[in-house]
Amino acid sequence: MNIRKGIQLFFTTVLISHFAEAQTDRQSQLVTSTYSIAKNIEWPKKETPFKIHVITTDEALKTQFRSTSQSQKIAGRNVAVSFTSYVITPQDADIIFVTNQYNTTIPTLLDRISGNGLLLVTDRYDKQRDVMINFLDKPSGELTFEFNRANITNQGLKLKPNITDMGGSEVDLAKIFKQVRDSVRAMELRANALKLQFDTLNMNVAITQRIARQQQLLMAEKDQEIEQKQLEIDKQTGILDSLRVEFAVSQKRLDDLTQVLDAREQELEVLGNEIDEQKNNLAEGNRILEEQEDRIAQQNQAIAQREDQLKEMSTVVDSQQSALIFLVLFLVAVVGFSFLIFTAYRARKRAARKLAEQKEDLGRLVEELKETQSQLVQSEKMASLGVLTAGIAHEINNAINFVYSGIHVLSDKFSEIRPVISHVTELNEEDNNLKKSIKELIKEREEVSYDEAQGVIDQMITSIKVGAERTTEIVKGLRIFSRSETEKKTKIDIHNDLDVALLLLNSRHKDSVKINKNFTKESLEIDGYKGQLSQAFLNIISNSIDAVADKGKEGKIDIFTSMNGQRIEVKIVDNGIGMTDEERQKIFDPFYTTKKVGAGTGLGLSITYGIVERHGGTIAVNSVKNEGAEFIIKLPIAGQNHE
Repeated sequence: MNIRKGIQLFFTTVLISHFAEAQTDRQSQLVTSTYSIAKNIEWPKKETPFKIHVITTDEALKTQFRSTSQSQKIAGRNVAVSFTSYVITPQDADIIFVTNQYNTTIPTLLDRISGNGLLLVTDRYDKQRDVMINFLDKPSGELTFEFNRANITNQGLKLKPNITDMGGSEVDLAKIFKQVRDSVRAMELRANALKLQFDTLNMNVAITQRIARQQQLLMAEKDQEIEQKQLEIDKQTGILDSLRVEFAVSQKRLDDLTQVLDAREQELEVLGNEIDEQKNNLAEGNRILEEQEDRIAQQNQAIAQREDQLKEMSTVVDSQQSALIFLVLFLVAVVGFSFLIFTAYRARKRAARKLAEQKEDLGRLVEELKETQSQLVQSEKMASLGVLTAGIAHEINNAINFVYSGIHVLSDKFSEIRPVISHVTELNEEDNNLKKSIKELIKEREEVSYDEAQGVIDQMITSIKVGAERTTEIVKGLRIFSRSETEKKTKIDIHNDLDVALLLLNSRHKDSVKINKNFTKESLEIDGYKGQLSQAFLNIISNSIDAVADKGKEGKIDIFTSMNGQRIEVKIVDNGIGMTDEERQKIFDPFYTTKKVGAGTGLGLSITYGIVERHGGTIAVNSVKNEGAEFIIKLPIAGQNHE
């Protein structure tokens, strides 16, 4: 039982290996044939790379396209290959290759690319009238292709005469015409059947309309009778409404008179009560008045007696009062002078203490402000890195793909030539059959295509080196950019900091914005803090990219560097949406932004202004609305003291 399972497993493994090898061989033929066909077509002259866009999910096919494109040229142009797993129509592509799993989307794709000068290459598509270049499998398993010259010509392309030498076949237009004619006849028969059904429906509609007209006449007669009855009812209703109005008016008048009468009775009752109350109050007031007159007479007598006593005492009091007033005035003057001296002393002491406290608070506030500013700059720097993380990860992934693809191909090629290497190591000068061994070795070398494999290995080693160097550059740029500003001053190369900013922004601008570097050949160095100027340049260039994207046309950013006396001058010029004078005067204010809510914090240019100022430089901006903006940064050269 175990032996049977082992045999089944062995044959299954062999079949899978054979199928994988056949599939890989077919993919290789697809790629090779695609490049060969492309070379037998007359293409328009362009200076840009020849772009092939492949719509597939087959990773092995992608690898074949990548590895082959590096050694190919079409119409004298280098080849660039792009991939997607969904259907798109890149505007700058020359060839679109669609694998057979996307054949249902080809009619839509043809509508999109019609007349755009693009060549559509399909795999096993069954509608010959729509194809341009279509790959097929012969019954023997060999790969062949067919081409539709008319469709290719409609795209503005021309086939070279020797394309038929490649083993392909031209689509039989007569056969396509017969298929179209049969389809048209079938459609005519279907249209006649539908016309017969339509005539039958029209007849039924006519009968229904005649019956409807009879019903409408009967309904019109009934409507006239109803209108006459309604007129009589309206007349009776009008009489009844007039009687109701007269009754309502009379009823309202009666209610008004009743209310007036009730109000008058209430007023008379209230007046009677008030009169009785006033009579009682008047009697009580007379009694109290008589009692007060008696008391006043008694008090007048007592007052007369006291006036006599006061006259006698007034003479004594007058003399004592003069002496007392003089003493009081003297004491008040002494106390007031002492209080003023004491108050002035305390105020001066309190002011001195308060001034000392304010100096301490001011020093502490300055230190806190410096620390907050440092944290704010570092936070903005980390926020910028956060925004760019996806793009940077994509750049690193692209570089790693160079290494991964190269290692995969390198491993395959090395496995192919491993037997040759093993035989070379086994050679021995003392062997009597040395010549025979060498001949066998040469034959084996030719069988495994040793020279071709060696060339591919050298090419893959170069590809791996490019990917590793690219990854090193990105990591180095991140390390420089993320340095804390607490470090000491060092020599800074302006060109290096600009390159770091552009490297971190590469994923944002490489497909939509063209950046031109116009750097002077002179070495531009300043004394400063590593990473800070990179952040300043990154903020300005990032805003320029956003401004160009908002304008919605082909974007361009020019960067100039020059030496102007004892100052280094950096100009960043874009053709974006620009600014008004009011916006230009506010752009360096903290938290001011012209972007949408959530798209910006308003701190980027404010921090940039502080960084340039900290390095002893100046920053200015010139802009016209809808005509772009120009940022001019001037910095002192290394060795100048600007603090």
